[in-house]
Amino acid sequence: MSRKLLGVVAFLTTSILVAITSSGNAKTSNYQQTCNEIAISGNVLSADCARLDGKFNKTSIVLLGIENIDGTLKQTDPTKISNYQFSCNYIHIEGNELKATCKKRDGTPNPTSITLNGIENINGVLKYTSSP
Repeated sequence: MSRKLLGVVAFLTTSILVAITSSGNAKTSNYQQTCNEIAISGNVLSADCARLDGKFNKTSIVLLGIENIDGTLKQTDPTKISNYQFSCNYIHIEGNELKATCKKRDGTPNPTSITLNGIENINGVLKYTSSP
């Protein structure tokens, strides 16, 4: 094979690997394993989370990139603050699931949920450790 062809093959292989890993970089959140009193208020997740010394710390985090898309909670741009709370009611957390009843475009309510990804308890503080 020529050097040029090898370069193209290497580039394509690298591009495919980057696409596969970047689409799967959302790590399932595990904060609920070491936190209690987990609650949601609008787009703010709060909890009492264990620190390394065994004591608990009150902490909160603003959820990123979750929107109501025609009555369904969807992960969109992870750099933007979530805005689903403006068109959804009965917002609550069950395990690692954010659940709500959201309005569709026609105004009808729709029960929906989404798995929260990328949030961990880091020494008593809720943090994003991977893209949601």
